[in-house]
Amino acid sequence: MKIILTGSIGNIGKPLTISLVAKGHQVIVITSKEANQKEIEDLGAIAAVGSIDDVPFLTKTFTGADAVYTMMPQFAPKIAEDPNFEAREEAKRICTNYLNAITASGVKRVVHLSSIGAHLEKGNGLLAFHFYAEQTLKQLPADVAITFMRPVGFYYNLYDFMDIIKGQGFLKGFAGKIMSLRFYGLKGLLQGKNGLILSNYGGEDKMPWVSPKDIASAISEELVMPANGIKICYVASEELTCNQIASILGEAVGKPYLKWGTISDKQMMSGLKQFNVPLHLANDITEMNASMRNGGILFNDYYQNKPVLGKVKMKDFAKDFAVVYNQK
Repeated sequence: MKIILTGSIGNIGKPLTISLVAKGHQVIVITSKEANQKEIEDLGAIAAVGSIDDVPFLTKTFTGADAVYTMMPQFAPKIAEDPNFEAREEAKRICTNYLNAITASGVKRVVHLSSIGAHLEKGNGLLAFHFYAEQTLKQLPADVAITFMRPVGFYYNLYDFMDIIKGQGFLKGFAGKIMSLRFYGLKGLLQGKNGLILSNYGGEDKMPWVSPKDIASAISEELVMPANGIKICYVASEELTCNQIASILGEAVGKPYLKWGTISDKQMMSGLKQFNVPLHLANDITEMNASMRNGGILFNDYYQNKPVLGKVKMKDFAKDFAVVYNQK
């Protein structure tokens, strides 16, 4: 099969490329950086250098493909540059580019990287932009089969808690905090002290987590699978309480006493205000975290459509976490 991948060769793109090439598929990886071309070619794929903002480029690259994998770039850098950045509108704009290019190129099979919480228009805070992304791509012609992959919280977002676990306190500066606003990772406001992580979710709140390797494996399988219409696939590796996560990470870094405590939504909002976070963004962050508590609304659809859990467990990730922790 001829398969086009957006997202370059990041945490998901690289193992996905390796997997598809190993299966004998012709893989074309879209990247915005010419510097990535050699690495892509070394993996056995073809590099297509261009921008997802360039619809004619996307259309030309998609034409003749048996399947296309789409994803959105991380919005954290843009939020850092502009606190008033509107993620929902940006998601609609980018996915409209994909919509137009897919329609014009005649591609009939699409897999899109979405997120847990994409079933909610409201109540999920920052993650709401995935709802708008899915709604945009649902406007594809009826003969285009699309799968929305909805991974849960990424293991590597736990790196954002490293300074907290070290007991180094608050990050300095608004930009540093915003850059850590990936799902489950909000280190700028959570102070590590005496073996304690604090956030407005935690303790015995149970959450599903996932390795990018398991996401790549699931996408690799889905891209070559016959499909019709719209399909939703959740991806997870393990389900753990926040205290179980703290215990596993604590054991890995020599702090077996590490716990994950909770603060109120009011305290979270107060902390955000101290960093001069705009009110709308502070509300989004607080709401996103609150939606995770006690198996909250963020996980309702996931638990009704639970996937088979992946192979990479938290203890596997903890080994990598410890290496990075000890190097910092």
